[in-house]
Amino acid sequence: MGKFKITLARIEMISPNERGEDMGLTFRFERDQTIFTLPIFLDSREFDDTEMVKVARSKLHDAFQQLFSQCEDWQLSDDERRELARLNVRPEIPV
Repeated sequence: MGKFKITLARIEMISPNERGEDMGLTFRFERDQTIFTLPIFLDSREFDDTEMVKVARSKLHDAFQQLFSQCEDWQLSDDERRELARLNVRPEIPV
């Protein structure tokens, strides 16, 4: 697998939410055929323009770190993957 290309796709003002966040920064992730976006919301009164992207990137890192810790035990070993592939239980389709 190659690395993801991560770009800042959009910065926009939004209607303030219950936490007072009124700025949305959307990151775009691309790798092979996998493409998705993830918005990060901030309170524009807390940071100046030069700090916004740094803070959003930090929040993005925190989100992925949390996701990693939540699904860390989902990782299969190479032996487990081979065993699952060997157990192929899909019916054969006649040609």
